[in-house]
Amino acid sequence: MLAACNSTPHEFHLTDVTGSQSKLALFKTPTAAGKTLTAEALRGKIVALYFGYTHCPDICPTTLAKLQAVMQRLDGAADDLQVVFVTVDPKRDTPAVLERYIHSFNPRFIALRPDPKALSKLMSRYHLTYSYGKPNALGNYSVNHTSTLLIFDQTGQMRLIGRHDDNPKEIADDIAYLINHRG
Repeated sequence: MLAACNSTPHEFHLTDVTGSQSKLALFKTPTAAGKTLTAEALRGKIVALYFGYTHCPDICPTTLAKLQAVMQRLDGAADDLQVVFVTVDPKRDTPAVLERYIHSFNPRFIALRPDPKALSKLMSRYHLTYSYGKPNALGNYSVNHTSTLLIFDQTGQMRLIGRHDDNPKEIADDIAYLINHRG
């Protein structure tokens, strides 16, 4: 019994926001495959939620590659993690483009394509920002957005916030802890 009193709590590598009032909400956003995904459908899984776009030259693909590395590190426990990528550029990120893009990282990852109103609502809910650059002569533009990784526990409660430069081992360690210590 004394050993339990002396056990040290897990120190998360990512930012621990346990106790925040933020719950997972997706507002019935359509997936790239054309289905509707709700937060309730993800209950029982750890959810890694990331907002980005397919034309991103660096941060978005790097983050998704890291999340694939996290899945590999989790091995058999990877079934308890669902990665959800939400496009902040639904104009260019058509369902076909999103499906091809997200599945190039992992076929189990899910891509969401909210309409502009739902996107604004989602970004506001999680205190994230995005904006579009001025189109060039070819119509191409950049998208500035918050590159924050949000981690929700099995009950849909936000538990961790990650950054694009966190390393996969530390992300996997934190997620493994959440998997093994249900919220």
